[in-house]
Amino acid sequence: MTPLNIIATITVKPEFQEAFTPIFKRLVTGSRAEAGCLRYELNQSIENPNVYIVVERWLSQQAIDLHNTTAHFVEFANFAKDHVDGLSISVAKQVDI
Repeated sequence: MTPLNIIATITVKPEFQEAFTPIFKRLVTGSRAEAGCLRYELNQSIENPNVYIVVERWLSQQAIDLHNTTAHFVEFANFAKDHVDGLSISVAKQVDI
């Protein structure tokens, strides 16, 4: 089984920056506790504090699929629908050279 990485870039609307804080906290804490989560890291852009980059590493696609059904992820996804200016998600596998 090859672990998969997710890099998600989220641009929060400035007026909802504060409202996102507890949602991000629940998302990160809940995700890190999942059995298939190998890494879950929330980063904030130095250039634009409204931009967050989430770096994730999951054991498998099945672990990602399960993650996408959890309460903490669903809460984040539902809130993000109306409160972000942009969302980009890339799933990648590590290349060993």
